[in-house]
Amino acid sequence: MKSIDKHQSNYLFVYGTLRRNHVHSMSRWLSQRADWLGAGYFQGKLFNLGEYPGVVKSNKASDRVLGDIYRIDHPKMILATLDRYEQCSIRDPRPHEYARSIEPVRLGKSKTLNAWVYLYNRPIKDLICITSGDYFASSAKQSVGQIRLHGEKPYRLIEDRI
Repeated sequence: MKSIDKHQSNYLFVYGTLRRNHVHSMSRWLSQRADWLGAGYFQGKLFNLGEYPGVVKSNKASDRVLGDIYRIDHPKMILATLDRYEQCSIRDPRPHEYARSIEPVRLGKSKTLNAWVYLYNRPIKDLICITSGDYFASSAKQSVGQIRLHGEKPYRLIEDRI
C-alpha cells in the first residue's frame, strides 16, 4: 500500500472566488495554469464572509461544500501565488485568515483525492452558514452582479453526477 505524503499534492480544491467561471481575475489566472478535472466536494461547512466565503472541516456527512478540482503541474509556483492572494503567505501578518491544508475531496462517484484546500482559520461563531454548500448559488441570490457564470447555470451537487 502506497503511503500518502501529507505535505505534497498536485491537486487543488477551490470553492469561492477561485472557482471555474467566476469573474475574478485570479479565477482566470488559475484556469490558465492548471487543469480543471471537474466539480467535486469537500466534507465541510461553508460560511459567508462578505465578498468571499470560508470553509471549515466537518465530520457530519451531510455537510458538503461544492467546488472545483484542479490538477496543478507546478504546485510550488501556483501555491505561492495563491498563498499571497489568500493572504496566508510567510510575508502576511499572522494570524492568517486562511490555512492551506491537504484534505480528502471527492471527484466523481467514488474517486477521492488528497487536495490542497484553503481552510478558514478564524472563529465562525457569528458567521452565516451557506447551508447549500454552493457559493455560486448563494452569491447569485444575495448579490446579483457579483457572480457571473459566463452563460452557464450554477451547477449543484447531484449524487448521480459525482
